[in-house]
This record gives sequence, structure tokens and C-alpha cells, in this order.
Amino acid sequence: MKHHPLYATLAGFSLIGIGLCLCRYAYTPLIPSMIDAGWVDKAGAGYLGGFSCLGYLIGCLAALFLPATLGVRRLLRISLLVAVFGETMSAWNLGFAWLALGRAVTGLAGASLVIHTPSVVLPHIPDRWKKISIGVVFAGAGGSIVLVCLLLPTFLVWSVRAGWLFEAALTVLSALIAWPLTGSAPPPTAQKQNQTTEPLEKGVGLSLLLVGVAYFLTSIGITPHMLFLTDYLHREFGTSAGESSAIFSLVGFGSLIGALTSGVIARLLGTPLSLAANYLLGTVAVGMVLVTESVTVITISAFMIGFFLLCCVALSSMQTAELSGRARHPHDWGLLTLGFGLGLAIGSYGMSGLLSLGMQYYSLFVIAQGILGATLLLSLWLLYRNRPVACAAT
Repeated sequence: MKHHPLYATLAGFSLIGIGLCLCRYAYTPLIPSMIDAGWVDKAGAGYLGGFSCLGYLIGCLAALFLPATLGVRRLLRISLLVAVFGETMSAWNLGFAWLALGRAVTGLAGASLVIHTPSVVLPHIPDRWKKISIGVVFAGAGGSIVLVCLLLPTFLVWSVRAGWLFEAALTVLSALIAWPLTGSAPPPTAQKQNQTTEPLEKGVGLSLLLVGVAYFLTSIGITPHMLFLTDYLHREFGTSAGESSAIFSLVGFGSLIGALTSGVIARLLGTPLSLAANYLLGTVAVGMVLVTESVTVITISAFMIGFFLLCCVALSSMQTAELSGRARHPHDWGLLTLGFGLGLAIGSYGMSGLLSLGMQYYSLFVIAQGILGATLLLSLWLLYRNRPVACAAT
């Protein structure tokens, strides 16, 4: 079943919006209101984010192994339904265990959408537009973050529950848009036929490892911005919950622009150089929080980290495809996404544990600075390796 490239891109935009934003990062703007309403404390809010990441990690494993029996089509549709269910669960404060289960269920659903959306969208896109299309698809996360952050304060005036139900309604709308595209995903028999065990070309394995380790470290390094920034501004700088949410919307704007421009940047500079430049940007963005007490500067940093994150996701997917080839891409990209999920869980649980021991938010940004500095070094090594090494065609 062939879909028009514009619809396939829009549907992919919606799927990534659910998988990366509504299942994960749309939780962050709710944190100050949840703490103020007595649903959780600071460490508890972080642990809830950790349960979302734990669910995401389990979902990554499921996304790698279940297609052989369920098929990608059925897996994606089940994930969409589970995402709506998990968002709705989170709207009722029936205790920490209930909220943790709701976040874990939502994270579980998001993983399959992130892993399989590129491979479901690309068959409908002409070759010359593939990089641009994937950039637009990953912009779904940024677009969803912007929409959530700008509209959410209106619902939080009523209650925290109203905020959660608003996000659940957005998930339903996005799922309805994407549902027809999921029907074009391969059934289990085709999935088995398409699986490849071809070995990688000599030297490509190390390049993939560099991409994967940098991607893993990125997921830890972004934790202070993506999980704690709104409450950091609320507690340390006195911004209201609505103002913190509005500032976090700049993460969404940055994500939107970063994803949309990633394909253009990759075509102009090449994917390895684009990745290195992007990791430099991320390192600078975290450093800006450490050298200022200006909310304006931190707001600019939020925009930059959003640009960095979604550009990193799109470019890492492109680099994986260039190194692995199209047949291996879903498998290898799935492994990278699994590593990203593991890093998210380590970052969320680890930094929440540090908060519970009395560490301040500022110290978490110091840790993030060191981690992203390491990713920059790895990306420079990858750039050096890719100068003389020809990558496999996508």
C-alpha cells in the first residue's frame, strides 16, 4: 500500500510527536504543578520520569523482537492504543505506584513508535527527499512540545488532571492522523524475510559504536534540561508554573527547527561533520546554564538544547542508515534507540537519587556538561574516521 509522500511525512510527524513528546517530554511542563499540588516531591517527580524511561527501555527490547511475531503494523497500532491508555492513567492521582505504572506504560508505548517510524515512512518517499522527510518527521517531537507548552497552562488553571487529559486528547488526535500509515507496515512474514544477517563492512562496526556511545551519553547529558529545567526555574528563579512551561516551549521550538533543518545541514556538510557541529552546540548550551543567573540566557539555552536534541536524533538515524545500509537500518537504529532509552533511565534515576541525597539542580548541569563534552570528542573521532572511509549507500 503506497501513500502520498506528504501524507506519509505528516503521519510520521504525528507518530514521532507521540513517541518522543507526548509519551516522554510532555511530562516535564507538568512537574511544577504536580509538586505544588502535592502529587509528588522533587525527587519523586524525577523518579516518575525514570519509570517512563524504564518503560521506554523495555519497549525498545519489545520493538526489536516482537515484529517477527506480531509484525510492525500490529505493534505500532497496539503502541498507539497503549499510549492513550497510559496518558489517561496518569490523570488520576491514586498514589505514587499508580502514577509510576502510568508513566512506565506510556514510555513502553513510545519506544516502538520511535524505532519503527522511519522505516515505515521511507518507502513512501522519493530518494532525493528522504533526508528532508526524516528531518520533518522528527520535527513532530518539537511541534508537539510547542503545542503542549503553549496550551497546557490554560488547562492547569483548572487542575493537574485537566492538564493530563489535555495531553491524552492530543495523543488521540495524533494517533488518528497516523493510523492509516501503520497499515502499510509489513506483516510478520514479510518482516522475517526482510531481516538481514549480512555482516558490516570492515571498519563500519567501530563507526557505528562511536555513533551509539555518543547517542547513549547524550540521553544522560540532556536530563537536567529535559526533566528538571521547569522546576529549576520555578524553585531557583521564582518563575510561575505557567512561565516555566512557556520557557520550556522554547525547547520545543528549538527541537522543531533542529529536526526540520537537520536534513538540509546533512546534505550541505555531510552527516559526520553535522553531528560534530551539533555536539559542540549541545555542550555550549549546557555550559550557558552554569555561567549565568539570567533567566533570559537560560531561555536561550533551552532553545539551543531543543535544537541540539532533535537534530542529534535525526542525524544519528541518518548516520546509522549511511553506515548500515537500508536493510539493516531498523535493527541497528533499534539498538541505538535501546541505548538511548538505557541512558534516559540512568540519567533520570541517577540524578533523582542525587537530588534525594541533597544535591542541587545546578550540580546536575555540571555533570551534564562533562558528559556532553565526552560526546563531542567521540563525534570528532567519528568525523576523522569517516574522512577516508566510504559509507554504505542508504
